[in-house]
Amino acid sequence: MRVARAAVVVVSGSFLMNVDYPVSMRLRGRPVLLVGAGSIAEARALDLVAAGAQLTVIAPAASAGLRTLARAGALRLHERVAIDDDVGGFDLIFVATADRSVSESIAAAARRARVWVNTADVPDLCDFTLPSVGRRGPISVAVSTSGTAPALARRLRLQLIESIGARHAELARVVGFLRQRLPAGPRRMQLLGEVVDGDIGAALLAGRRREAFAALRRKVGRFESLLADTQAGSRRETRMRNRSSTQEQA
Repeated sequence: MRVARAAVVVVSGSFLMNVDYPVSMRLRGRPVLLVGAGSIAEARALDLVAAGAQLTVIAPAASAGLRTLARAGALRLHERVAIDDDVGGFDLIFVATADRSVSESIAAAARRARVWVNTADVPDLCDFTLPSVGRRGPISVAVSTSGTAPALARRLRLQLIESIGARHAELARVVGFLRQRLPAGPRRMQLLGEVVDGDIGAALLAGRRREAFAALRRKVGRFESLLADTQAGSRRETRMRNRSSTQEQA
């Protein structure tokens, strides 16, 4: 199925709205600030800690869950009111507070510091929005409405994640293992496509693991044999070119 891509949605020749650019961020080891300590902030904190961020939380009164994470060393917690100067030194900032004035103040300070900021439930103050995310092992399903209808995004995400099971997660892990083991290139790309879309993937998703892995071993063996032949041919060509060059110089 082909998906049309466009920078904007166009209706009757006029621009209706900009769309967000979807991206998955790798935050391991990166300093992140979270302002707020309610239920939304705690959910944000759990996701950021799971992503490996070096998280700092600032809020006048932290939840029990955030205090537990702080005692465990998973984040740094400062129980006080956030001020504009707090934004320095962070790669990303999240604001999750019911106080609009705090959201506006921190968002403005973040922009002056050229740091991207997300403010929960205030999309007009956001440099980026957060999709509704569901996970099955290494598979993540994210649905975004660009901040316009979070409840709809959650509903669609629940519907989509129900269609993904443990066998899909196993197939993803198998492909991930092959990507690490086999050298990159068009042949590997073709092989991985055949594994996912062909009989091997179908057998694995149907629960026929023995059949799937037997076929996979045969296919990988043929791939490695072809790769070895190709590399040997390249080495022969290199030796012939080198001999030819030596003879010409002589």
